Amino acid sequence: MKINKHDFLSLKTLLEDGTITEGKFKNKSIVESLKQNGSVKNAKRTAKVRYIELVKPENIFSFLNHQGYNINSIDDIESYISDIFDETPSRDTIQKHTSNTKSKLSPSLEGLDVSSLEDLDIKIDDEVVTIRPHNGMGYFLFHTQKIEVSKDTIIVGVENYQVVWFAKKYSSLFENKKVLFVVVNTYMLKWIQTLENEYIHFGDYDLAGINIYLNKILPRLKKAQKYSMFIPDNIEKLIKDNGNFELFKNQRGYQNLITSDAKVDNLIQIINKHKKGLEQEFLI
Repeated sequence: MKINKHDFLSLKTLLEDGTITEGKFKNKSIVESLKQNGSVKNAKRTAKVRYIELVKPENIFSFLNHQGYNINSIDDIESYISDIFDETPSRDTIQKHTSNTKSKLSPSLEGLDVSSLEDLDIKIDDEVVTIRPHNGMGYFLFHTQKIEVSKDTIIVGVENYQVVWFAKKYSSLFENKKVLFVVVNTYMLKWIQTLENEYIHFGDYDLAGINIYLNKILPRLKKAQKYSMFIPDNIEKLIKDNGNFELFKNQRGYQNLITSDAKVDNLIQIINKHKKGLEQEFLI
């Protein structure tokens, strides 16, 4: 996604003030992306003006990183604007801020963002590489590489980069520790089509998360040994006590989801019953 100077300034304002009108963004897909990854939520609105409110500033930087920008703070945004838009940048300057030295605006990075619960061997271009879990760190595997995992490795698809960066926090939820966490993105959806591994979807417990599992993930798992959505036994109590109405209100377009999976269907009923969604962070 290309981000212009005006929208970088809008992101800076959002981070500093905690709120902004949607109309300040020229590229409306930025707002939708920030809503989807939990960076912001809908706030007050008038007949003509809609506001968004900052929820997780770290997710904004995750979004920027995923678009290929090496930006992790407000200072980085100011530096990027100064170096790239206000001056004629050198290739070295562009490289400092993005993953592409041939353009001021970097395309989305393609590849797999992964981590594990224990040391896990995978093959990258036929060479064995060990994924080692460290809090605050994940691995990015570029899309041109040939990525192979053993058939007894469980692939766990996640929607939140926090799970990849802090995978060890979720260790108690998985009895079998031989898992590879992979962030759901366009390339990941292509990659899983070739796998015969067991797949577990581990996303937020809201209608949008269920829609991703049913309509984006499942159609691509024709070769998988087995597949499921990770749903804790006490999910109704968690949603009732900790759920967020905003997650439900903003996803009413997904209320007609249909599945033959009894556990997933029960989750849909629970969400509609309590009119709440739950972010996966509450599990830990």
